[in-house]
Amino acid sequence: MGDNMKFRMFQWPVNPERFGIRSVCEPEYKIDSDGDFEYTGIGPMCRVFTGGGVFCGDDAVEMFNALAVIMATRTGGDLYHPIWGTATAVLTELQMTQESRPDYIEYSFTFRETDEKGTIPRLPQHEE
Repeated sequence: MGDNMKFRMFQWPVNPERFGIRSVCEPEYKIDSDGDFEYTGIGPMCRVFTGGGVFCGDDAVEMFNALAVIMATRTGGDLYHPIWGTATAVLTELQMTQESRPDYIEYSFTFRETDEKGTIPRLPQHEE
């Protein structure tokens, strides 16, 4: 394995075919004494990392299950991408579809970046 994507102790055998980063900062407001909303600034930046690909071969099911086990711990760790670097993140979504053979599993993932305290900043609600 060369310089492949990693999350905590898991290393992708082949980098995901798709990888995206969405960065969001949410405006913050407070209610003033007249009951009006007053802009107070921009909240912390939250990055969302999405992607997906295929696990192939005899260990395809094992690879997907390893990510599922890591997700079940609900704890963050270093997410490393060979081009985009390292961020501290939590795996928040993992999906799979399987062909008629067990050695070919399509997967997708979503990671949310955490701050230095391990907290995930709130994302604004908007249409995808």
